[in-house]
Amino acid sequence: MTTTTSTSGGCTSCGCTASTLERVRYYPRQLLTADDMSAEQQYVLQKDRNHVRNLHGWGVVCGMEVVASATETSPWRVRVCPGHVVTPQGCEIQLAELATLDLATGAQTAVDPCAGAWPCPPTGAMPGGKPGQVIQVYVAIRYAECPSRPERVLPAGCGCDETACEHSRIRDAFELGMLWELPASHAAAVRADKVWVKAFRQWQNQSAEDPATPAPAPACLVCPDDPWVVLARVALPAKGAPLADGAITYHGRRVLYSVSAIQALLTVP
Repeated sequence: MTTTTSTSGGCTSCGCTASTLERVRYYPRQLLTADDMSAEQQYVLQKDRNHVRNLHGWGVVCGMEVVASATETSPWRVRVCPGHVVTPQGCEIQLAELATLDLATGAQTAVDPCAGAWPCPPTGAMPGGKPGQVIQVYVAIRYAECPSRPERVLPAGCGCDETACEHSRIRDAFELGMLWELPASHAAAVRADKVWVKAFRQWQNQSAEDPATPAPAPACLVCPDDPWVVLARVALPAKGAPLADGAITYHGRRVLYSVSAIQALLTVP
């Protein structure tokens, strides 16, 4: 789904917002404007996103299976199943119904009425490859916001201008896309995981000799500019050949285990 972005900030930019947050301080006889209300929303949104990405991490939380859904007219079409994703910036994507993506044309099912252009499209071009070489593409998803519920704006002054229109809502949305390379954010996250695990295991060995040794704290997550979360890797067949499920793997997918998933691992016999 392609979406237009709103003016509410947050994850509509291609990176994270500034670390300094401000909230509105109310006082008697205060004149409140739309900017004050937006600041109040943004404070809560960014606090929540910081909490999600720093305390829980990012990746595919549940679902989001990618399966082949070839038709005679769209032999390279895939279907993305419902699920939940947290982006590297801490934004949450809730896919409530099936969505499809045609890997040949980039066409997507419109599960939301918003339409337009994303301000930070993926870079790079499809690799040419050598004759007989298998070309692989990553199916990914990113968070977006789109304006909804247009309403007439009350005219100012004499009321001559009655044609102005503003959207009264901002809808959480998403966009599916194709990437020719694994995003740098995914590779960096894997490296950070290995560094943290190595440090923790070293502490375990040291604490056996000196129990007073404090446990190490993991490094803070780096907030990347790239908003994509990889769902699957697809090996594209020969031109015109239908896509099969065997061509789809989950290489490159980063999984974020929920508390309930970890509880099941620890308690279910």
